[in-house]
Amino acid sequence: MKTTLFGLVAALAFAAIPAAHADDTSVQIKGDHKRIHMMQEDFADYKNAYQLTNGQVLKFSQRQAHFYAQLDKGQRVEIYPIAKDQFISDAGTRFEFSDEASNVGVANFGRLPLAQATGDTIVMARR
Repeated sequence: MKTTLFGLVAALAFAAIPAAHADDTSVQIKGDHKRIHMMQEDFADYKNAYQLTNGQVLKFSQRQAHFYAQLDKGQRVEIYPIAKDQFISDAGTRFEFSDEASNVGVANFGRLPLAQATGDTIVMARR
């Protein structure tokens, strides 16, 4: 009897989940961002400070096999390589380097600590 009652309660709870999110108009982007292995020396070109178009400074650094992005004097955020010149943070901020690492595009910039923007803003930076 307890098992049947538990099953009924669980079924009702799972059935209510879509209804609870029916008013949610946000868009969730899902992607299979497979992380790749990157050698420490391969990150050397990216370890620079970049001047953003909004006046802020974005700095990239590494400690052993961990890579980081830091906006102004904010908290360092660990980033993970998903391609030779592309990185992503746990919060979904995406960094894409171009022109031999002299430029970087940042998608979902507002997800970085101290970002002077909100949401899914895209900014460009130059070193």
